[in-house]
Amino acid sequence: MSQRYPNGLAATMDIRSFTRLTLDGRQWLVPRAEAQGLEALLDLDREVQAPYSVGALGIAGEWWPVYCLSGELRLLPELPVARQACLLLSNGVDRFGLACDQVDTAPESLALHPAPACMNPPDSPILALAVLEQGLGCVTTTEQLARWIATAGDRADG
Repeated sequence: MSQRYPNGLAATMDIRSFTRLTLDGRQWLVPRAEAQGLEALLDLDREVQAPYSVGALGIAGEWWPVYCLSGELRLLPELPVARQACLLLSNGVDRFGLACDQVDTAPESLALHPAPACMNPPDSPILALAVLEQGLGCVTTTEQLARWIATAGDRADG
């Protein structure tokens, strides 16, 4: 993972297309180029675990850890019944699956806006906001989500 972008909005300006994922009714947007596929969670192996994961999926001979986050991005120890889809995310460095309620393509040419200070503390994965027909979407990246997941223990400890 590289350094956090000093200006989340500037970091997202070159991104033209996004994948929308829904977690507990909240919409999150990740660069479409980082969305590597969509898998059913039926084949989740709960015995293969990485820290904070709910299991892993075997994809093309490699294990992809799968994480389950709430709409507020709290790590969940168990999969909610409604979570049937797993979005595979990779940026070439970080690679994992994210259990989602729903995954689809976000509208093209979204207008991105800076996140207000209350939504953007130093460790926040939110880089920008987008107004969608169904409400507000938070823009993030695989790198930001990976950092958020990796530091979950630090946030829980204090």
